[in-house]
Amino acid sequence: MSDLISTQSSQAKLLVVQPLVGIGDMIWHKPWIDYLCSRNQVILATKPSVQAPVLFAETEGLIDILPIDRSQRGMRGRHDGWRGFWRLVADFKLTGADRALILHHSPRYAMAAYFAGLTSRWGYGIGRQRLWVNKGQFLEKSARKMHPIAKMRIYAALNEFPIDPVWRVNITSAATKAADDFMTAHNIERAADMLILGVGAMDEDRCWPLEKFAELIALLATTRPHLICCLMGAPSERPIVQKIIDHLPSHNRVVNAITKLDVGIALLARAGGFVGNDSGLLNLAAACGTPALGIYAQSRPLDYTPNLHAVAVDESLIGKPGRIKTITAADVCTAMLNMLDLPASQLASVKTAM
Repeated sequence: MSDLISTQSSQAKLLVVQPLVGIGDMIWHKPWIDYLCSRNQVILATKPSVQAPVLFAETEGLIDILPIDRSQRGMRGRHDGWRGFWRLVADFKLTGADRALILHHSPRYAMAAYFAGLTSRWGYGIGRQRLWVNKGQFLEKSARKMHPIAKMRIYAALNEFPIDPVWRVNITSAATKAADDFMTAHNIERAADMLILGVGAMDEDRCWPLEKFAELIALLATTRPHLICCLMGAPSERPIVQKIIDHLPSHNRVVNAITKLDVGIALLARAGGFVGNDSGLLNLAAACGTPALGIYAQSRPLDYTPNLHAVAVDESLIGKPGRIKTITAADVCTAMLNMLDLPASQLASVKTAM
């Protein structure tokens, strides 16, 4: 067995580097990182924007999280540039790890591991990174543009840790209590009556128009009057939530569900369903085991777990600006009702092409 997975010393540390910026990016890698944590003492190096302390709460084997402070949506940090590179080298060295696994094709992190003195370095080995990694089997150059999940499946199989990935997120007792308090405060008696709407995304062309969310809520008030629509997003998206509420008659049961991420995850895990933009919340909902309907126009619908469902523009229109506006509230409502009506034993992906 590769010493990436098993080592004779129970105190040997493994530095795992996953440098992508999104919560969804980390969710995609999470089953393999969970597996490595179950067999190693892992230090996870990643960007603060992925919210790793929340996603990996109470993960046995994860002993530390090292923030990578660089290239965060246009903002320079202490690990940017050549001076930042040497700070990264110093931070890698301070982990005390002697092994590193780079879950990316960038040569920068493999170089930093080399200069930090980590003697065993695994990585995808695509392009110039191959000069700085010295262990394991590498991916072909053609893998560079693959989806991260596809890369992980192939790389793990090549390097003796093929797993049947299961997406899950641990929920702390504090988050569970806070979710109980949230439901009590908003007079939500049955968790299954909560429909969580994810109203934000990383860029405008991934955001379904606010007035269409309002129209969907109005449709649901007629078709499924028992549902309570909980609008969820990042703290910066409070104005978006208020705009949607302003579009609605006062009798609609709508709740502002913007809260701390760990509490949001606890609510997602309880909810009857999720409908929203192609975003981190969509991936979180699916990882929590909740039926999750994504609204897609910029990328192909995700299908890595049967909890994921989709409404999407025609494949020939994917990636074109403004196309998400052509998806109607009626189409999303129909796909959502189909998803919610699926028996638990038949979680199959529902995809509606526009």
